[in-house]
Amino acid sequence: MKTLSEEDLTDFIYGAAVYGTGGGGSIENATRLIKEAVERNVAFKLVDPKKIPDDEIVACPYGVGGGVQEEIRKRFESLPRLPQNEVISLAIDALEDHLGKKIYGFVLGELGPGNSLLAMYMSALTGKYIVDGDAVGRSVPEVAHSTFNLCDVKITPFVIATPFGDVMTVTKVLNDQRAEDIDRFMAVASGGGVTVIDHPVEGKRLRESIILNTVTKSIEVGRSLRLANSKGADPIEAIVKPTEGYELFRGEVSDLEREGRDGFIWGTVKLRGAGKYKGKTYRIWFKNENLMTWLDEKPHVTCPDLVSLIDAKTGRGLSNWGEDLSKGRSVVALGIRAPEMWRGKRGLEILSPSYFGFKAEYRPIEKIV
Repeated sequence: MKTLSEEDLTDFIYGAAVYGTGGGGSIENATRLIKEAVERNVAFKLVDPKKIPDDEIVACPYGVGGGVQEEIRKRFESLPRLPQNEVISLAIDALEDHLGKKIYGFVLGELGPGNSLLAMYMSALTGKYIVDGDAVGRSVPEVAHSTFNLCDVKITPFVIATPFGDVMTVTKVLNDQRAEDIDRFMAVASGGGVTVIDHPVEGKRLRESIILNTVTKSIEVGRSLRLANSKGADPIEAIVKPTEGYELFRGEVSDLEREGRDGFIWGTVKLRGAGKYKGKTYRIWFKNENLMTWLDEKPHVTCPDLVSLIDAKTGRGLSNWGEDLSKGRSVVALGIRAPEMWRGKRGLEILSPSYFGFKAEYRPIEKIV
């Protein structure tokens, strides 16, 4: 077990922003949670999955939400909202009451600055362990996009807690896609977001069904970036090395189309090439996260492999929310190989171009670049 320092946590969120592929929550929200944690003097205790006792229960907490129409958002503006730590406590209490057993620790539902730090903060607030791993190896738009799903780990029982203090415990569900529908409907009915804790699983089964040691890897990437910036070195190279990634394109944001709908952010960002890419174009389609790309309008790198937009000057991973993708911003499209679990038949059934309605076939990134 290792207690993470404030510097470790900050390195983590900047590393996780690279793996977040445009989603996974914001660096700003994650930074706020770190500040709150420091003020509360709580400990972030990271445990290697191999050290978790076989019969201890680990669960998976995360936020579900995204874009909703403005008229829906306005309906909930006048309702009183609970502090985030109270919502977290309600969800944990409900799951532990149902299980009749205390939860040993939490595993990240995905890699991304805001959602991952939320899970880690929940662990710290309640004195539980943070598992060094996650259930995707990147950020993804849907609950069903999980290695738990690939490994047939039951999602139930799971708890949904809203910002208004509503708590729902789901004991039976058809499949993970139905769980996604329920989570998403609750998020829309709550103005855009809810807190979920699912997949309570024993330690032995956990080790077989997650991507291992991704918290440590994200810290390594963030640390490499921080040191490069402090020395005036190339921040992109500082990310490419530890991630074993690929530079896919370099240029500036030329156009952005985006809308909030059905609890997701849908959109397309277009890039105009610079340097050796001058005269070329790059297009990225996202549903919360970056999932499809086209180089000069020909299909390029796609999910499940990762594509992140990185600020060319600072190396910061950019979000599809907010103002990160402002026109004229100099960016680098960075590609990273997906974990092997996603490249098998079942993985490609639920996280590939065809799942999202595209005719392009998945081709491994290392065969493209």
